[in-house]
Order: sequence, then structure tokens, then C-alpha cells
Amino acid sequence: MKKSIFIITTFTIMFAFIAQSCDRSASDMERAQTSVIEAERDLDIAQSEIEAEVRIYRQEKANSIRENNLAIAGIKEKIQHEDADVKAANEVRITDLERTNRDLKRQIDNYSITNRDHWDEFKVEFRNSMDDLGNSLDDFFTRSTTSIN
Repeated sequence: MKKSIFIITTFTIMFAFIAQSCDRSASDMERAQTSVIEAERDLDIAQSEIEAEVRIYRQEKANSIRENNLAIAGIKEKIQHEDADVKAANEVRITDLERTNRDLKRQIDNYSITNRDHWDEFKVEFRNSMDDLGNSLDDFFTRSTTSIN
């Protein structure tokens, strides 16, 4: 009994959907097609905007990474004149900073665009990492590694 009621209900619902879809007019279909075309166009525009934004952001960050490389080279030159113990400790720190800078360059170069939310999250995380690296470079000599005696 339950099966027959279920089967009858299912056929009734299917028939209702089929009947309803047959009643659609040509103008409804045209409107739907127009909406799809507009949505695709809007999606293409949004994707183009994100791609342009990523391209500009990569250029800006490539400049920042070059500046970091110059700062690292300057620090390396300065630590050449220090005592052996201090020099060794600073060389370890500068190696870590160089690795971080290379990793950031690799991240920005290899970023693939997925969607706006992911891009915004990536930018925030990347900016924070770049800021941390920049602060570490700026404060390299203010951190006390010279107290090794």
C-alpha cells in the first residue's frame, strides 16, 4: 500500500513538473538565455579584473623582494667586519631571512587565481609575511646578538 502511494505520488509530481515545463513560453526561455549570457559576461569581467590586480600586485611585490635582497646584501657586508662568533650568529639569521625572501618570491610567482575571496586572503597573509620580513631586516642590528662573549 505504501509503495503504491509512493509510486502514484512520484508520478504525479513528475507529471506536474513536465506539464509546467511545457507551459513555458518562448519569452521565458529567451530571458533565461539572456540572463545566462549576462552572468557569463560578468564572470569574465570579474576574472579579468582579478587577473589584472594579481599582475600589478606581483610587480609591486617583486620590487619589494628586490629591495629586501639589497638590504640583505647590505647586512651581509656589514657583518663581515664583526667578531667571528657574532658574525656566525648573524650569518645564520641572515640565511633564514634570505630563505624567507625566496619563499615569498616563490609564493607570489606560483599563485594561481581561484576566486576573489581566496585572492583577498592570500594578499593579507602575504602582506603580513612581507611586513614581518621587512621589520626583521630593519631591526636586524637592534636585536642583540652581539652579547655573545
